[in-house]
Amino acid sequence: MMRFIQKPKITDPIGYTAAAMRTGFKRKRKDLCIIKSDVPAKCSVKFTKNMVKAAPLLVAMESLKTSGNMIQSLIVNSGNANAGTGEQGLRDTRETIRFLSEKIDVPEELILASSTGVIGELLDMGKMVNGIEELSTQLSVGGGLGCAEAILTTDTVEKSFGVTLDIPETPVTISGIAKGSGMIQPNMATMLAFITTDAEIDHGFLDNVFTDCVEKTFNMISVDGHTSTNDTALIMANGLAGNPIIRPGTPEAFLFREALLELCREMAKSIIKDGEGATKFVTILVDKVDSFENAKKMAFGIANSALVKSAFFGQDPNWGRILSAAGMVGVTFDPDKADLKINDVFIYKTGNPLKPDKSVMSELMKPSELHILLTINTGDESATVYTTDLSYEYVKINAEYHT
Repeated sequence: MMRFIQKPKITDPIGYTAAAMRTGFKRKRKDLCIIKSDVPAKCSVKFTKNMVKAAPLLVAMESLKTSGNMIQSLIVNSGNANAGTGEQGLRDTRETIRFLSEKIDVPEELILASSTGVIGELLDMGKMVNGIEELSTQLSVGGGLGCAEAILTTDTVEKSFGVTLDIPETPVTISGIAKGSGMIQPNMATMLAFITTDAEIDHGFLDNVFTDCVEKTFNMISVDGHTSTNDTALIMANGLAGNPIIRPGTPEAFLFREALLELCREMAKSIIKDGEGATKFVTILVDKVDSFENAKKMAFGIANSALVKSAFFGQDPNWGRILSAAGMVGVTFDPDKADLKINDVFIYKTGNPLKPDKSVMSELMKPSELHILLTINTGDESATVYTTDLSYEYVKINAEYHT
């Protein structure tokens, strides 16, 4: 049985400590955290497919090759993305890792750095060094509480989740924190998402199941269709729960997969619910399509249409915008065989627009949560994408946010 943890923290799994503080990278809130496992942990990481990658990602990709995808510590700063910073950005990342390695007695190749925030500005290494000096002496289980805050940028809420399950009779915990509010259409993972677990698990299976969970959750969300330079999703498994090793094809593997998928889904949805300027949380399900890939293309076509998103904000049940957005992504289908529902009300059926009662139509788009169901009737596959509306506030936030 899987149980969600109340007031979760990234250090809930056995063998993890952390600390977080405000160093001054941001004007307000904590902006630096360190997460450490007592022992080296198996790791699976997904990085952005954006060709413009931040310095921490480039250094991390080198380290993971050296370590064989093992990790023991993670340092994350917000307020500065260390992206578009050239050779100096790479040197700053390596110096951050070298200094942290000395302070917490972890080999450099087992430390990953991650950054988020303003692009194109060099890290203030004085603040980084002072932060590491202080945090390295404060690592504790309780210190995990501050990490969810320390990774935020324009987010308005902390995003922290945790689940426990029994494998087979040994408690195993999976915890995760995420950040993301704008510049959101991950193309591998998400803005930032860090997951810890104490499960003893086959390394190949961990990578396979995490890849699958990322594809079904973090890769199925969009605020503005923009893939970041710093997107990172990571899971580390230190094996300290003491359970029999989880191997593919076993009942334990199924339980772990389901728990991780549910955790990732809740993390991904929390990002959309906190979308910049969002007034609507929108679920778009494109159903009965000939392939998952085609269903996904159509769902994202709807989710990323500025016209559709504006209609969501204006509370206009504009079926024409939705149908045409699905039809412009290059997937062959017959609109005369398609059906469209908004919040369980048919507004288009087998090629014909429907006109529900005026009182129904006036209330249809008012809820803060909308469910769009487009049924194509060409096959048995489906895809669900979570998105937001496009509001005045989104434009204001991004017009004023320096990148």
